[in-house]
Amino acid sequence: MQKRRLFLIVFVTCLFFVMALGLLGESGLVKKNAQKVQPFPQVDTSNFISEAANAEPNVTATQNATVSPKKWYNNQVVVLTYHHVTDESGQRYVISPELFARHMAFLHENDLHPISLAEFLQFVQTGTLSTANAVLITFDDGYESYYTKAFPILRAYGYSSVNFAIAGRLRDVEQRKRENMTTPLTRQQVNEMLASGLADIGSHTYSLHEEEARNEWGELGPETAPVYLKDLNRLEGEQEYRDRLFVDFRMSRAGLGSWIGKEVKALSLPFGYTNHIVLETARQAGYEYVFTSTPGLAKRGTNPFAIPRNDVGLQDVDETNLHQLFTKAKNEFEGEQS
Repeated sequence: MQKRRLFLIVFVTCLFFVMALGLLGESGLVKKNAQKVQPFPQVDTSNFISEAANAEPNVTATQNATVSPKKWYNNQVVVLTYHHVTDESGQRYVISPELFARHMAFLHENDLHPISLAEFLQFVQTGTLSTANAVLITFDDGYESYYTKAFPILRAYGYSSVNFAIAGRLRDVEQRKRENMTTPLTRQQVNEMLASGLADIGSHTYSLHEEEARNEWGELGPETAPVYLKDLNRLEGEQEYRDRLFVDFRMSRAGLGSWIGKEVKALSLPFGYTNHIVLETARQAGYEYVFTSTPGLAKRGTNPFAIPRNDVGLQDVDETNLHQLFTKAKNEFEGEQS
């Protein structure tokens, strides 16, 4: 009897030991597999098949490294503008993924805090902002590189951003890759980023991001300015000009609103071109905020139809230039407090 009892004790002990080893092995396997998970996995749908081969490699989530608190400014926002994130150098308004990553590292290391578009618009409206050292990260044009190159880096830091998209260029599967046209975002990519809570979409017009003749000599100007009507041999009249802007602004606002499922209130002006007719028409089309390309700081009392931005999405803008920009913001803030 004692031998049988001893046998049972040894058997149960061995069984428990084997089960414990099994659980530890499974836990280790889960941890190992977890490291392979994409930060925002590509999902095939009937509308779009992700091109994983062209996507940016995984970006490891930023560790909670200790950052010394710094006081740059309060109740103002430095708005940064980017366009295309790529290693290609054939365009002016591009920044490499490596340099863009260094820009985001600079913000993190210097205790600068990106805020969402909603927080920023509330600040413009009310003049109240609880976040010190606030930054708004914006992109223009709605390029796919925002999803494949920039967003993985932004998500690693937990940084919010907004992309002002040219609505007429957005495509899903068919005709996405067109000759002499930078590949735009797709609906699936937009929805995926919106679902993360770290991205928003604004308008960059429907199709007014080109240059057209502005006089009989063929000199070019932005399409948001009055254009020369070649077939009529004259400059378009004011009402023609207003009607053209209004139709485009409304189409962009309605189209993007249907894409993202909410009202689009913000417009970024192509080439930063503005005049009183552009602003009046934007207001009539339902926009409440207009972003320009004029450098400066967004402060209490900033005109919501003349929001300044600072274009830093260039290959020759490095950490030194960013430090100069934020030092200027700091000096202006301190000057206003003295």
